[in-house]
Amino acid sequence: MKRREFLRAGGLGTLVMVLGEKSLSAMTFNNEDKPNILIIMTDQQTYDAVGYSGNKNIITPNLDKLASEGVNFSHAVTPCPVCVPARTSIYTGRLTETTTIRRNKDALTGECYYPTFDEILAKRGYRTEYYGKFHAPAHMAKVYQNPPVEGMAGTDPIVHWEPIYVKYLQNKYKERPLKKGELYETTFYGGTIPYKLHPTDSQYDRVAAGDIPEKAKLKSMSQADIHGVIDLPAEDTITAIQAKQTLVALDRLKDEKFVLTCSFHCPHVPITPSEPYASMYNPKEMDTPASIKDTRENSPYNPGKVIHPYDDREKVQYMVANYYAFVTEIDDWIGKILKKLDDLKLTKKTLVVFVSDHGEMLGAHGMRGKFNFYEESVRVPFVVRYPGKIKPAQTISNPISTLNIFPTVLEYAGMKNIPTDGYSLKGVMEGTEKPKYDFAVSEWTWLNENVPSIMIRTDDWKLMTTHRSGGKNVDVLFDLKNDPHEMNNLIGSNPERFKYKETAEELRAKLVDYLKEVNYPLVEGIEKRILVRK
Repeated sequence: MKRREFLRAGGLGTLVMVLGEKSLSAMTFNNEDKPNILIIMTDQQTYDAVGYSGNKNIITPNLDKLASEGVNFSHAVTPCPVCVPARTSIYTGRLTETTTIRRNKDALTGECYYPTFDEILAKRGYRTEYYGKFHAPAHMAKVYQNPPVEGMAGTDPIVHWEPIYVKYLQNKYKERPLKKGELYETTFYGGTIPYKLHPTDSQYDRVAAGDIPEKAKLKSMSQADIHGVIDLPAEDTITAIQAKQTLVALDRLKDEKFVLTCSFHCPHVPITPSEPYASMYNPKEMDTPASIKDTRENSPYNPGKVIHPYDDREKVQYMVANYYAFVTEIDDWIGKILKKLDDLKLTKKTLVVFVSDHGEMLGAHGMRGKFNFYEESVRVPFVVRYPGKIKPAQTISNPISTLNIFPTVLEYAGMKNIPTDGYSLKGVMEGTEKPKYDFAVSEWTWLNENVPSIMIRTDDWKLMTTHRSGGKNVDVLFDLKNDPHEMNNLIGSNPERFKYKETAEELRAKLVDYLKEVNYPLVEGIEKRILVRK
């Protein structure tokens, strides 16, 4: 079916086009015995930034409890290691090249012609509300039924949530003089809120020497350059506000069938937690990635380039400490949200999904951010809980794409065989089925055509290659079992690369078969790509 056939006509017509007359006629639209759906999403949280992953440094008792009560997909993979395309794929169950939403700017300029699970459930009688960071094509937010929030008025309270939050802060907190070692945070908090710089901050040495940059110059900085402790009361952090709005929504929706999303901005950059969370972690006690000194000589990602300060263990320790502080704050609020379900006697009636859109390098391979196919960037935490329906305390290590949230949510709501590039995890979690695939796929078409644009990961192997038959990028094969930190690319310029040609071809064959199955538009270039070159 061509993409334009999914043009949003509105009303029931959208579902007819997408699902077909047969599927639509099978719907009973009786959701009395179906669960509420609560989606809790974080932004840029790597897979091991939770206690239940075995991380002894981080404090996440509520997420640990949630994992013990549900299913932990320990090797979950994002469809794309970039915010907007990842979220669009999660909401629609479609790969990035199918949605055509490839970059963050597409949130305001692009259109996706596939319905979200929220849109489908709204037409099935669910009430749909969304709080926090949306970061997907703006037209997709029209389905939500959020009432106005006192003190946070705006033209579009979902698509433009963060600017409305900044306006709220500017109205409540007047600018105060800077103290020693501080700057105003201009990249996210609107320029009136000071933060105390930590050594990872790009302006740390300059400010320590007494040279305070003008605000106008600071506005051009990247959010990723900002590291320290924000001078903001815990009651008004972005995490607190997003969670409190979700709590209010639960009180209001308790007697309705709902699909509700709480989408936290954090632990996304700028990495500036507030107190008391910032003081919970001593930077000197933080572990740093084993690959932090990797020079990436046989890598497509900045080979041989030092990306300072993310190769500096002491400075990365500050980054890790503050990042974990963000996660612990989120965990506290998730505990309050889950307790609210208990108090309202909704726990057994609610399917809870906890997931992040993509990961964060945190100094792995001497890098920060995402935008690549290393584990820290593409693996994410992913937990599902539904008491009485899903056996608790399960860990499923088979690679699983978070594309599968879309069909899973819909099947629990009574809708099977909805068209998707993923598959429902209901039978997997309930022990009646095995995962459909033994691999997961991630992709991203970057402006730089010299990096891989698609990846396949099995239990033991990872292949990174490109949608293009040609191109100069380095193809990558990692033996994840024997090289879990992804330090040794077995193909590319490796002198022994021909020993691994058969393995690379087997992975390519899996990838191509899957892409053909889902009618992927760029499969030909992947088929013709020469993976191991003379």
